[in-house]
Amino acid sequence: MARAANQLHDDYLLRYAGHVRLTRDLPGLDRLIAGMRQVQSLAQANAGQSQGRWQSLLGIVERRLDEYTHERGAVAQIQAAAGTNDRRASRLTSRARLVLHRYVRHFAGQARRDRDVQRLREMTNDLEALALALRPVSAGIHLRSVAEEIGAVQGFVEFFRAEMDEIQLARRSGGRAEQSATMASVLDGLQHAWTREVADQPVATRRLGLCTRYVAAVDEVLEGLLTIAHANLPVEHDTAVRAATAALDAWQRETERTLAAQRALSPQARAEALWNRADALFAEFRGRWTGEYRHPSERQWIADMADALDEAERQLTDLAAEVELVPADRLARLRDALVLVEKTYDSTTAATQGE
Repeated sequence: MARAANQLHDDYLLRYAGHVRLTRDLPGLDRLIAGMRQVQSLAQANAGQSQGRWQSLLGIVERRLDEYTHERGAVAQIQAAAGTNDRRASRLTSRARLVLHRYVRHFAGQARRDRDVQRLREMTNDLEALALALRPVSAGIHLRSVAEEIGAVQGFVEFFRAEMDEIQLARRSGGRAEQSATMASVLDGLQHAWTREVADQPVATRRLGLCTRYVAAVDEVLEGLLTIAHANLPVEHDTAVRAATAALDAWQRETERTLAAQRALSPQARAEALWNRADALFAEFRGRWTGEYRHPSERQWIADMADALDEAERQLTDLAAEVELVPADRLARLRDALVLVEKTYDSTTAATQGE
């Protein structure tokens, strides 16, 4: 019974705790409450046995039921007050939050000049697409909170655009040697990220747009290095030029290989590969994360986990728009898993602030 109660609570944490209430499935929450009440009935029937173990379980179950029923009331209240456009807008702004968390994972605390401009450009394009999709549903919004979220999406689009300009200005500041060192540092970051996000991933589950983004990023770095080339620059400059040239060639070839391999797969085979990848990632997260921050390496591991789940979610979302191979409820669970990992990243970040 304790195992059943824990499984129900894990599902609650995944699907409801801390999520936007307007997007939650009320019948699903009712099923969770019904399941926990069954456990409660068994615990009550056996409360006089097993040296207090049933009493302890009963106390846990009753506290959780209080939490679930309170959440149900809050979900029902906001959904009753919402209109159709509120719900549509909330789904879109929830996707915008995924983009914003991507920004936090990759840029928070990082010097501007070291940031990957192509990554930020992709985030900006994603947010712009969501802002465009929000325009038709912006009329007739009933909830002020939803209206504020819609405005925030456009605000972040403008912030991201300005940030790209600031990054370019930061990279051009200083003398040639300083600019060369900056681009070498950016190149080093790109190489590590390529290995982690592309080379170490199965070909079937790589996002082609991710591969081409890295090719564009290293091409941009190489162009910058060649632009400032000068006889008085240190030998490290030529080393960086050779490294960028080699990376550009290798990444272009790997992108072509990825494209050819994915063209040989049916949409159904790709979708199944992505589901299997996402399921394996979340199972790894559930098996390894204890709920308590223990070591600095865990923060990077959780960030990598969020990135990998994010990549799977983005590709399955694209496939869902093309073919009927992506069940909506399964995709919703994947997004919930991604949000749970993101919240875990936030909590570990807070735990490391003093380190």
